[in-house]
Amino acid sequence: MYRFYRALILTVLVIIPQTTFAQQTIINVPSSDVLPYGEVILKQSNKFRPFGDGKYVSLTPQLIVGTGKGTEISVEAGTSIEDTTSVKMNITAKKVFKIKKSARFTVGGVINPSLTEGQKPDSMIYAHGSYLCKKTKTTITAGGFVGGKQEMPSLTGVMLGIDQTIIPNKLRIAVDWMSRDESWGALGAGLKIRPEPTTSITTAVIIPNADENRLAFSVSISKYVGKVLPEPIRKEKENNGDNL
Repeated sequence: MYRFYRALILTVLVIIPQTTFAQQTIINVPSSDVLPYGEVILKQSNKFRPFGDGKYVSLTPQLIVGTGKGTEISVEAGTSIEDTTSVKMNITAKKVFKIKKSARFTVGGVINPSLTEGQKPDSMIYAHGSYLCKKTKTTITAGGFVGGKQEMPSLTGVMLGIDQTIIPNKLRIAVDWMSRDESWGALGAGLKIRPEPTTSITTAVIIPNADENRLAFSVSISKYVGKVLPEPIRKEKENNGDNL
């Protein structure tokens, strides 16, 4: 009977993709989590500032795909509704190196071409290290970036993040910060809630670094779709006895 229950528990753990469904960002800072090859997450992010002169709403659907060997790409289209409406693409890619079981090194890049304005895209290149303290279930991330507004990356800054598990696979607290006064420079703090294994909801407060900006809020919903891409076909080299 003991063996039966153990086998049943192992089967449930395999079927339910709790460890596969990772968080692709802390709040604003990219995380060190990466999807395995062929697996997909659909995400809807909404940011808004409901008060003051700078009221706005930003709606951003996103597709995240694991591309194998510790890499993934994501594509999103953000619609910002202010006095005028603007639409920007956000294309990102990252590579995660597992140094040890508790440490990772991540490099990535972001480019933001505008679909409504005739201007050069914003861009960013970043690198950071992450360490998981298993005893406290705390992940600490620190690194730097080189960014550019409508130009090649030329402005340097730092990024920091803390992700604290409160209830495993259910509730986490996250805080991150990016320096500089450009649009990406802000402090974010919020909760990550997982009501069921394949769905995650993040609510956060965004405090921009620039004095002219004001408090904003964000709500995002992520849905783990599963593996949608087939394994790549690997052609084995035929050996007919001709190779010496």
